[in-house]
Amino acid sequence: MNKNKLNLNKKKKTKKTMPMCLPTHYTTSYIIYHVVSFSVVVGIIQVDFHTDMNQLLSSGASPGIDCILPDFCLPAATSPSLSTLGPLGAGPVDEMSITNFHAGAAPGTTNIVTGRNKATPMQIRCKFGSLGTSKGQFNSPHGFCLGVDEEIIVADTNNHRIEVFDKTGTLKFQFGVPGKEEGQLWYPRKVAVMHTNGKFVVCDRGNERSRMQIFSKCGHFMRKIAIRYIDIVAGLAVTSKGHIVAVDSVSPTVFVISEDGELVRWFDCSDYMREPSDIAIRDNDFYVCDFKGHCVAVFQEDGTFQYRIGNEKVTCFPNGIDISNAGDILIGDSHGNRFHVACYSRDGILQSEFECPHVKVSRCCGLKITSEGYVVTLAKNNHHVLVLNTLYVH
Repeated sequence: MNKNKLNLNKKKKTKKTMPMCLPTHYTTSYIIYHVVSFSVVVGIIQVDFHTDMNQLLSSGASPGIDCILPDFCLPAATSPSLSTLGPLGAGPVDEMSITNFHAGAAPGTTNIVTGRNKATPMQIRCKFGSLGTSKGQFNSPHGFCLGVDEEIIVADTNNHRIEVFDKTGTLKFQFGVPGKEEGQLWYPRKVAVMHTNGKFVVCDRGNERSRMQIFSKCGHFMRKIAIRYIDIVAGLAVTSKGHIVAVDSVSPTVFVISEDGELVRWFDCSDYMREPSDIAIRDNDFYVCDFKGHCVAVFQEDGTFQYRIGNEKVTCFPNGIDISNAGDILIGDSHGNRFHVACYSRDGILQSEFECPHVKVSRCCGLKITSEGYVVTLAKNNHHVLVLNTLYVH
């Protein structure tokens, strides 16, 4: 395929294949399920998946990140408390690495059994937002990012606006007027910030399936970028060079776009994943969450596939990813209605797992880690933002 030319009028077809991360016995069970009753056991092969799981895996491209996924409830866990941590802004943890961190619970607490591995409990440092249209409220927010000064910037989708908060949840300002014209916002889904100049990149619907607009750091409209070749923007990021990276979840493809709107390059990743849900960039590597493949696929910036991280037992339906200053890869999911984070080294070795037992969440979208090591996520169906205690516990 010529990666330098793109037919903008030709609709690419999404390949419908079994997730590449599924073991052979899951695949076999999946086929048997459609032939015999769920209650029948053939030989020694037993159906391992819930009915909803089979329906999800047998479907083709889906809204994925936009619909409510029937989560599988986990056993109730205790609510231990961790040792008191320093306040927000206590200092960076650049030199620290989860590789040297032992994932044991703090003194006087117990580990949580998640059904995957033992996970260290995380406490909620800050939770803000509720359903509504007033300032500081949300209505089905689909995405967020961290700003130049680590502000929490939320795409408040059904309220057609962008809201900017500090890390304690105090609203700093908001911008956006509902509408489909240039400079207006119509169901904004994803937002990113150019760290060189503080400009906002916002992806919404507009008059087409997807639209990209650039706003100043004060929220003033600057320009529109035509992205009619993208169906649904599932992940949005900005490289250190200032290039905008968007990933399409319908026809799994990564697009690299200049600030002026020029399509710099693109690559098809449908041979290596099923449904992208988020993206993170470190150096020249692109880390793309595969929602239905239960893993993260890693590509070089030219589209060369490198390897996968995670599996359905640890990173089940991943919907958020970030990379710490120390190089640790954090993958988040809300499977089982609890926010779960798996931490991997850059070579794909699982280091630790963490989970927040104190609040049930539905459809967390995105994960970011601050310079202090605090983890931020957005619970779309709960209409709030969670800031969780640092993963780097002394």
